[in-house]
Amino acid sequence: MVDPAEDRGHRQERLAAYSLVSSGYDTQRYVRVCAHRLVELIGLRSGAQVLDVATGTGWAALAAGRTIGPAGHVVGVDMSPDMLQEARRKMVAAALTNVELREGDAEHLACADESFDAVLCASALFFLPHMLEAVREWQRVLRPGGRVAFSVFGATLFQPMRTMFTDRIQAYGVALPPQRPSQRLTTPAQCQDLLQEAGFRDLEVRTEQLGYYLSDANAYWDDTVRWNGARRDLLAQVPPDKLDQFRAEHLADVSALATDQGIWVDNPCIFALGRKS
Repeated sequence: MVDPAEDRGHRQERLAAYSLVSSGYDTQRYVRVCAHRLVELIGLRSGAQVLDVATGTGWAALAAGRTIGPAGHVVGVDMSPDMLQEARRKMVAAALTNVELREGDAEHLACADESFDAVLCASALFFLPHMLEAVREWQRVLRPGGRVAFSVFGATLFQPMRTMFTDRIQAYGVALPPQRPSQRLTTPAQCQDLLQEAGFRDLEVRTEQLGYYLSDANAYWDDTVRWNGARRDLLAQVPPDKLDQFRAEHLADVSALATDQGIWVDNPCIFALGRKS
């Protein structure tokens, strides 16, 4: 049985984390490239009605809006007003009038049954407390024959820098959480099982390496640490007078990984697609 008090507490924690990182969230290249690839893979048609769940700062919604053209319509839903504010700035800058952004719950959508041709969720499903219930809700709002597509990250995301980070920060008295949200869904088999249990058919699950090189350790810090919610939570536990020291030590560790091409950011992205009967 779901504990409402526990759910409320989890929701408040997520809202606080999103608010903390919203203004710089778009500096994280790995999120953007996975969202754009997700939209490519689902193959949206012109004029489609699309729902982007947990849209965040709108990378997938923006790409979908460009793909479906003015005859189509995208609804982006997110629980965080701060993330939606960043998404609206991008929509205005792109002059897209076929994208609508709403504050809402990804697990309890304020949308009519069978009202969308496609449902997207880019790099966010693992944050939801009840993943299966969420995917079933997405099926409810899909029209017969409609497609769902979501993306998550493989287990080697940011390695070996992620292990370097956690090993180093524990020396500063920081306690690690028992599990990062993204660790809840890290294999193609888990993704396929989730779609199958929710009742989808014509399943397609694939992993693509969308990693890239960064110029130096400072670029790595801005790309994968500074605005990453999980990392920010841990950094907040470091005594303020020790934070500069930790940063210098961690970046020295990361600098040792540099090659002639730069510092590699491992970004294994898993894409799962299915169709409603």
